[in-house]
Amino acid sequence: MKKLYFLILFILSAGTLQAQKAINHKYGTLMWYKQPAINWNEALPIGNGRMGAMIYGRVKEEHIQLNEQTLWSGAPRDWNNPEAKKYFPQVREAALNRQYKQADSLARKMQGPYTESYLPMADLFIRYRDVKDSVNYRRSLDLDSALSKVQYQSNGITYNRTAFASFPGRVIVMRHTADKRGGISFAANLSSKLHFKVTSEGSNHLVLTGKAPKHVDPVYLWKIKDKDAIQYDDNGEGMTFRLDLLIKNEGGTVKADKNGIVVSKADAVTFILSAVTSYNGFDRSPGLQGKDPAVDAKKHLDAASKLSYARLKADHLKDYQPIFRRVQYYLGESRNKTLPTDERLKLMKTYTDPEMVASIVQFGRYVLIAGSRPGGLPVNLKGLWNDRLRPEYSSNWCIDHDAQMFYYAAETTGLSEMHQPFLDFIRDLSINGRKTAAVNYGLPGWCAHHNTDIWRQTGPVGNYGGGNPHWANWNMAGPWLSAHLFDHYQFTGDKQFLKNEAWPVMKGAAEFCLAWLVKDKNGKLVSAPSASPENTFITAKGDTAELSANSTGDIALMRELFINCIKTAELLHTDNTFAQKLRKALALMPEYKIGSKGQLLEWEQEWQPVDPSHRHLTHLYPVFPGNEISPYTNPLLNAAAIKALELRKKTNCTWGFALKAACWARTGQADSAWATWQEQLRYVSPLSTSPINNYGLFPNFFNSDGKDVIMNGNGCATAVLTEMILQSREDEIDLLPALPEVFATGNAHGLRARGGFTLNLTWSKGKLQNSRLISVLGNKCNLRSATAIKVTSKGKPVQAKRNGNVYTFNTTKGTVYQIVPL
Repeated sequence: MKKLYFLILFILSAGTLQAQKAINHKYGTLMWYKQPAINWNEALPIGNGRMGAMIYGRVKEEHIQLNEQTLWSGAPRDWNNPEAKKYFPQVREAALNRQYKQADSLARKMQGPYTESYLPMADLFIRYRDVKDSVNYRRSLDLDSALSKVQYQSNGITYNRTAFASFPGRVIVMRHTADKRGGISFAANLSSKLHFKVTSEGSNHLVLTGKAPKHVDPVYLWKIKDKDAIQYDDNGEGMTFRLDLLIKNEGGTVKADKNGIVVSKADAVTFILSAVTSYNGFDRSPGLQGKDPAVDAKKHLDAASKLSYARLKADHLKDYQPIFRRVQYYLGESRNKTLPTDERLKLMKTYTDPEMVASIVQFGRYVLIAGSRPGGLPVNLKGLWNDRLRPEYSSNWCIDHDAQMFYYAAETTGLSEMHQPFLDFIRDLSINGRKTAAVNYGLPGWCAHHNTDIWRQTGPVGNYGGGNPHWANWNMAGPWLSAHLFDHYQFTGDKQFLKNEAWPVMKGAAEFCLAWLVKDKNGKLVSAPSASPENTFITAKGDTAELSANSTGDIALMRELFINCIKTAELLHTDNTFAQKLRKALALMPEYKIGSKGQLLEWEQEWQPVDPSHRHLTHLYPVFPGNEISPYTNPLLNAAAIKALELRKKTNCTWGFALKAACWARTGQADSAWATWQEQLRYVSPLSTSPINNYGLFPNFFNSDGKDVIMNGNGCATAVLTEMILQSREDEIDLLPALPEVFATGNAHGLRARGGFTLNLTWSKGKLQNSRLISVLGNKCNLRSATAIKVTSKGKPVQAKRNGNVYTFNTTKGTVYQIVPL
């Protein structure tokens, strides 16, 4: 079913693109600069879903920093705390009895170890001979082709470099040319921050082998110095890895020496890089049960080396461009379009550059294609790229919002296949999560907490008492992650996926939640202990507290999970008894609470948050990314959500602005959405290290977190614009629901909607001009439009029943429909 869905989609999309001659695939897709990267925050990323490279573009000594997505510290272990089950009833009782400080203290006794860390693999340095200062320098990344380029002139010679990461070839390829014969001379060598050695296999082939630490303490344990935090076991645990560099010269000579490879007087040079680790699955030790990385590294290198550079590049483009070109935005012309990207980003403070906004949005899609391919891992907090041994938050997966944020626009912007690694990851978490549910809580089903790593850790982190319970002990990741599984079904209609992959995971999460809930004296169900992720509150006594009962986030997540499970049981004609249990539980779930200011409450009582500007908005989950609250179905709760957003003060977190903007868009508040989003779209110096007021984007569009790069905001930025243009719920598609005045004229092509629809939209002066809708699955369509519309297909009118601003009509699979104003 899944293959058929994508085949139909490909054919229809190809036809649509052919019909839309006006599409400019170069609009908002070129990032370019007049100078090399000062540091990692300016380097340009490429990736093939497994290998990643950061290209600095330096003239005299090029630096390419390299990653491989499975290179992590540690190994599988039992992170569950067998003592936790003893303290769980005590924590619950304290929370129910409003003894919040006691609940917080006892909850720490339920914690286990911290996660492991994502690691940098290697660095490639290329020192050019006879190259002096450059002129006419240009460095670029073309998002439409995923080609990184460097061009400059030195000594009267024009030099060109092109680099790309090939998914079909499973290698990184670089090509260096000069317009003078014999103009290329350099020395290349490999290095690593990990334990490593470099050997040569012939005159043009270097091999770097190494070993990762058995454990790395997170950087927020700042009192532990690197020499103690990074622990090696040379004869036991720890992942091994191999990086191959092959240099193919055209003209001149090549030889290997003790320092690397030396090329002299070549006309052109092709570099091929292959990297593999001993990772052999999340449940096997990479040091004791790992794969031999040499086998696949050699295989990939040998296959690529037999192909010409032109063939490698053509295969790369054939794979990449059809995926990226599924969606295109046009938001208006820019008066700054001739300026370099970093200069345009600086000017965003005083001028809205529509093409720059489109670039930032498309970059979010680029990150998913580069870092999240079928068969691999999902993108982590730094995407695919990391240059630190102890990166911020270990560059792991924070599953109390951050990891999910990357994928909020995956289905909507035509990247359903790139969603698959995350869906696979969720399935694996459900396996380990069953043990956590049993050991930590004595409950059925599965659960996961706020943080995980490549080994699919599901227990609460905190180093056995060092974590704050408002993040470490939050255990509602199961319902949140399950929403991605059901969402994938809603977009694709793939019942085999729903039955075989999604349903067992969703049901297991619901089993845990059913057992987790307890009845109060009035017979209502209660979630306790309960946290609003990473936020704390001030009690009536003036105490700072973390855990209580019935946080709004818990209620929203479990409500959505139960509803989705009931729908799935009905669709699959299965588990009627279980579905009935969920219906009964839903009837006993607490209602959302509205405070004295008219706001949707975050906790069970109207407590003051310790941080009124907090970046997390889990109490607004039913607004976004959930679908329960909307201006049309729940106007009272929607108004309460708007008030909650108004009361949330300005955050100091880049991705927090994107999240808040998406919530504003879902409530229909276009101006507020844009005003908030602008705070994310601002320039941050690559040299900046202050964590205060250091939110925004580095020159390479990476999201600044003050102390490091945290890239979940890149994915959320893509979601913000998409939610402004198109929203879809289970049974309704909303056209231009929150379009800000600044983008009053424009178009978007290839956006996807739940129910199996693909849409192109064109608008002018804030009103719909026309839309082209493709029915991929043949479902009934409900379109909401503030502009009165008519529907046609093949030049003939289609009967659409109108109810207010909603137009309902039947569709046929594979048919194209035109929507135009009356």
